[in-house]
Formats: sequence, C-alpha cells, structure tokens
Amino acid sequence: GRSQIAVNGRLALLNLYRFFRSQKGFENFHFTYLAPECGVRETVRIKGKSTITLKDFIAGKCYEDAVCYSFYPIDLHVLEGEGLENIYLEEGKVPTIPRSAMLPENSSNFLVAGRCISSEQSVNSAIRVAASCMAMGQAAGAIAALAVKQNKDVEKVAISDVHEMLKKHGAIVPCEG
Repeated sequence: GRSQIAVNGRLALLNLYRFFRSQKGFENFHFTYLAPECGVRETVRIKGKSTITLKDFIAGKCYEDAVCYSFYPIDLHVLEGEGLENIYLEEGKVPTIPRSAMLPENSSNFLVAGRCISSEQSVNSAIRVAASCMAMGQAAGAIAALAVKQNKDVEKVAISDVHEMLKKHGAIVPCEG
C-alpha cells in the first residue's frame, strides 16, 4: 500500500542521489527539499448508477442530474514522451458531475463525493482535483440535508431543490442559462 509506495519513492531518490554524486562536477549534489509523502493520484472508484465517460466529459455534457462543474483538464501520466498527456476542452465546454455518478450501484440512501465517484480512469485524472472534490462535497452535503428534511432517499431529492440550496450557499450551479 502507501508504505511500500513511500519506501519505493525514497529508494528511487537515494539511487538518483548516489548517481549524481558519482558524476564529475556533481560531487556536492544535494536535495534542497523532499516532499514528506508520495502523492497517490488514484485509488478506488465506485461502480455508480451512472459513469462519467471520456466522451461525455470532453463534450461538456450537462447531465439532467448535474450537481456541479469540473473545471480541470484531463492530464494522464504516460510512460513515453513528455510523461504527461493533456486533453484540453474546447472553449465554452465545461463538464458536469451528475448525482448518479455519486450513487453506488445497488444502494439506497448512500452518497459519495471526491475522486472515488464513478468515472472512467481518464476522467478521474480531471475530477480528482481539489476544486471538483470540494464542489462535489458541497453538493453531497446539500443533497443529504435535503433528504433528511424531506424524508426521502438521496436519489429522490429533486435536482431543482439541490440547485436552489447550492445557490443559497454561494455555489456555482451547473447548466443554467
């Protein structure tokens, strides 16, 4: 798990350090900063009642049950070339996150938010960022509060009610206008 990732990361840095110090002119090489942890971009995603696909994400699809936007481009780590493949969206296309991708398949009254929602792996590279996760979290909180207030399953709360509550609390509501 994470411990092995940390050990492997430190070992890789130690090997780089030893390599550079053995090169002429780099005998005094040293690191000025090392991150305290290795970042893990992706772990587990749920299988949701819907899945955000690459095609829909790039198209900026506005889902009927959209609860927030995702403003980040797709950035895939690749083994060849520059190591990063960016897929930028066309101007004016802003993908949305549907509530149904936050609802685990075969569940009721259960809601998830963040990088674990139901999406294709490539899409996860864009929706995993803090801004999207915070927007999903705010939407999940609004949905949960409304479900309790209305005595309904989280899937049965009207999206218009969710949007109204999000607006009341200063959120950017998707697909308006």
